[in-house]
Amino acid sequence: MPWHKPIVRAADGEVVILLHGLWRSLWAMDPMAKHLNQQGYHTINIPYPSFRKTIDELVDFVHDAVQLYAGNRRVHFVTHSLGGIIARNLLPAIPPEQTGRVVMLAPPNQGSEIIDWIEHCPPLRATLGPAGKELGTDQIDAPPIPNHTDTAVVMGKRSSIPFFRTFLDTENDGIVSVQKGKVDGMNEFHIINSDHTFIVTEPEVMQLTSAYLRDGRAI
Repeated sequence: MPWHKPIVRAADGEVVILLHGLWRSLWAMDPMAKHLNQQGYHTINIPYPSFRKTIDELVDFVHDAVQLYAGNRRVHFVTHSLGGIIARNLLPAIPPEQTGRVVMLAPPNQGSEIIDWIEHCPPLRATLGPAGKELGTDQIDAPPIPNHTDTAVVMGKRSSIPFFRTFLDTENDGIVSVQKGKVDGMNEFHIINSDHTFIVTEPEVMQLTSAYLRDGRAI
């Protein structure tokens, strides 16, 4: 599927922008998009070249797509991993009256120790791409959540990659430590029994996400 072609599921409700993570595609967010569409939301699942551009370039790419497909409508964001960092950089460019709520799933808001390790492993470093190299614990640079934006962060605590456990804090999802997901300005912080990759398809997370978008608080 072309990078510029989001999957749009029309509905009469408010708009939800979905942003996948590094090395992933829009298909990773498709189950969540379907769930939210069934709740009445107009969903726009945006694909972007996560391993080809810098974060700033990806923010511009996504911003163009939001303007094209959402126009002046109020928009919520549901993001996974790198998608959360893109959203943080994008939010200041969206007028407050157009900004809805944000749900970040497994975001490396304070960077990832796994990225730190890969950066020092030459055979793997090239796999990060320009944006991935900006997700280390010393490289991460994104603005805080705007004061007018309700934001929930959901982190997993199950690691499915035993080798990576030695590089992370006690609670982690295999890629990001639970505590590294916190960000100034968030309203809610949830920890669930899931790993980094599959947190987006957990039924519990889908219910939590739709509840937060609807009410500004989770179940």
